[in-house]
Amino acid sequence: MRRRVGRFVRSPAALVLLVLVGGAVWLSRDQWMWVFEEGEAQTVGAFAPALEGLDGDAEHLYRITAGNGTTLTYEIDENLAGDANVVRGTTPSVAGDLAVNVDDPAQSRMGTIVMNVEQFESDSRLRDKRIRHDFLESTHFPYATFRATEIEGLPDAVDDETTAELTVTGDLTIKETTAPVTFTGTATVTEDALEASLSGTVTLSTYDVGPIHVPALAHTGDEARFELDVVAERTDVDEPPPAGGDQAVAAREIPEGAFTETVQPILESRCVSCHDEGEPGFSTVELATAGDAAEIAEDLAFVTETRYMPPWPASDQSIDFQHDFSLTDDEIATIAEWADAGGGLDVDPETPLDADDEPFQPIERDQVLPSRGAYVGDLDVKDDYRCQIHEVADPEGDGEWVTGMGFEPDEESIVHHSIIYKVPAAGMEEALELDGSDGRAGWQCFGRSGMRTPGVVSIGGWAPGQQPRVYPDGVGLFLEPGDFIVNQIHYHFDHENPPDRSTLVLDTLSTEEVEALDEPMTSITGSVYLTPAEGPCTPEEEGRLCDREAMLDEIADNYGFEARFIPDALVRACGGTVDDYDDLDGTRFGSSCDMRARNVGTLASVLGHMHEFGAAYRMTLNPDTPDERVLLDIPRWSFDWQLYYEPTETIRIEEGDVLRFECTWDRTLAEMPEPRYITWNEGTVDEMCYSSVSVIPDTNVEGEPNRYAP
Repeated sequence: MRRRVGRFVRSPAALVLLVLVGGAVWLSRDQWMWVFEEGEAQTVGAFAPALEGLDGDAEHLYRITAGNGTTLTYEIDENLAGDANVVRGTTPSVAGDLAVNVDDPAQSRMGTIVMNVEQFESDSRLRDKRIRHDFLESTHFPYATFRATEIEGLPDAVDDETTAELTVTGDLTIKETTAPVTFTGTATVTEDALEASLSGTVTLSTYDVGPIHVPALAHTGDEARFELDVVAERTDVDEPPPAGGDQAVAAREIPEGAFTETVQPILESRCVSCHDEGEPGFSTVELATAGDAAEIAEDLAFVTETRYMPPWPASDQSIDFQHDFSLTDDEIATIAEWADAGGGLDVDPETPLDADDEPFQPIERDQVLPSRGAYVGDLDVKDDYRCQIHEVADPEGDGEWVTGMGFEPDEESIVHHSIIYKVPAAGMEEALELDGSDGRAGWQCFGRSGMRTPGVVSIGGWAPGQQPRVYPDGVGLFLEPGDFIVNQIHYHFDHENPPDRSTLVLDTLSTEEVEALDEPMTSITGSVYLTPAEGPCTPEEEGRLCDREAMLDEIADNYGFEARFIPDALVRACGGTVDDYDDLDGTRFGSSCDMRARNVGTLASVLGHMHEFGAAYRMTLNPDTPDERVLLDIPRWSFDWQLYYEPTETIRIEEGDVLRFECTWDRTLAEMPEPRYITWNEGTVDEMCYSSVSVIPDTNVEGEPNRYAP
């Protein structure tokens, strides 16, 4: 679309320059994917340096000033909550000088064009905060700049009204990245004004601002389109540009409306516990006051209506779980009605919101176990698996009962997931030999722990959104004297590799506390179940890695020779062939595998794990029988929220029971560097169908029936 916004007394070249700057903002804008972020704008307007050495006889100065009518409109295609649509946004804060040489137009010049990226506004304040905080990082980099290097299409002469079709190439800087860009359009120059409309396409990944992907909510491609309408006025060559400086950002007026008796109780019971200061969700959106909620009323309505928030992926087809903080239909409708009415308040905006209770049972932080050193990965190894030692304190020297365990990622942007292993004391010598053997903290360990010592077993793990694990009363993991923990962390590096020193937290019982219990402790048991993933390229996709064998060769190169055989081994374990699993329905593919339950007792928790192509997940006990129970159903998978689910009722796992694991993936849900056959493996562009089932045995450590026995 072409829009004329006022009069812009500038050369066509100048106009193009503005478009480029707008393009930078628009790129950032793509980052909008609706993930909550705090971050109000701290600056207003835009200020640019004046062109120097102007010839008042030959050059006409046209000055772009923020708010004079110049606008940038961006467009990006997105898939939002399963619906395809186009997102648009506008910003008016642009500044810069352009000099049109009326004697020799080819000598026309452009000064530095500056765009205030903090002032980018869409129809969502929440989206804008996300861009400022997480993608543009505009608190540190509030301005994007453009410097033209070549202008094609300048006219041979300038008269009372001159129109030109321009192609402008230059260097666009966003944050700390500078790259060439090209934009085209039409500009008209008169004695007093310049008006123009320019358009172009920018690749988001070039500037580390996209493509955007919010699992289970929204995603975009890697290109953004924009339209820049420019208006400028003729200015005396001796007139200095407006001076920059700190300016107050206007406060948003909040209308009156019902809140206290309707919306506030819902937020305090379901949302505030995670989004108050010091809580896990505070870095994504702040809900400390009534005003915080009112400012994003429409966004709160959207994310609750789509059930993206609060994050409770399990559907009501699952069994009932503890700590279910999902919203009821009536609660969702209440928030929507409030937002539709304007999102007003009947209290002071500074009124604090107080959480009713914690969403999950908190873990006692008896032992905080940092890794032995900060790990700095290699950007050339995009998917890196690193194992590190965590030593467990044992003051009495008689072993430790662990009754709760949590993983706390340090650099969340690069930590993909972790698997936690218990290692017997005899393995310490081997672990110390491995630790730092390549000059970095820990050791590389694709697949498993990378240790040969017998008795290394998985005891837990972590994926995004996962809460600390707190075991039922009288249940725990026993660490023998000298046992220690090795944590395998999957790092995924895109554009940065900051030092990471993630931490383990343990809730432990002292010998005295164990002896004071009414009955002996029970050791929790559990098993991991792995299901195939086989997703061929669509007919429209082509490339070397669409061949399964070529893809397996790449897996072997990246993660070791053994990794190549994992997909085939999983297919065989489920009693099938690749042909049984490689069917494609449009862009979706799936797998199903029935396995015998490996542990008998009372179900303690279930968990499913997939990567970013995950679309749906289901775990069923004794399928296709009168006793069938859907243990966990996630109809819309979210990589960001992979929870441990603990049943509210007593569910028995008996000898001979069958568990069915079903995973569905969609090739469109995440970006691939190039089209590839997707199968089960270690990388973020590979997939997993990983399930964990924890069971409380019927007998305690002394072999006697415990409180959980039938």
